[in-house]
Amino acid sequence: MSDNEFPAPRPGPSWERLRVRAVCSAGVAVLQLAVFWEFVVRTIPMLWPPVEPLTQWVSFLMVSIGSFVVISGLFGTLLGDQLYDRYLRDASKPT
Repeated sequence: MSDNEFPAPRPGPSWERLRVRAVCSAGVAVLQLAVFWEFVVRTIPMLWPPVEPLTQWVSFLMVSIGSFVVISGLFGTLLGDQLYDRYLRDASKPT
């Protein structure tokens, strides 16, 4: 059995990169909330109490919350990686 039979493990992203991603995702979530504030205010009364059929209410709840989380997470991660690679990667390397 040779060593090149198995690839060397590649660790995941660093904690600094993950922190930048989280901050950017939170920033995108705040921006998304500010842009869609009127829609959010009109939608909140439809989220509670549950209505019949329950499956329709659960679907609406999942789409509303899921889209907010997925969109802010996706764009926050993309933006965070760009910022980290451009400005913070060189500063975090030890000299």
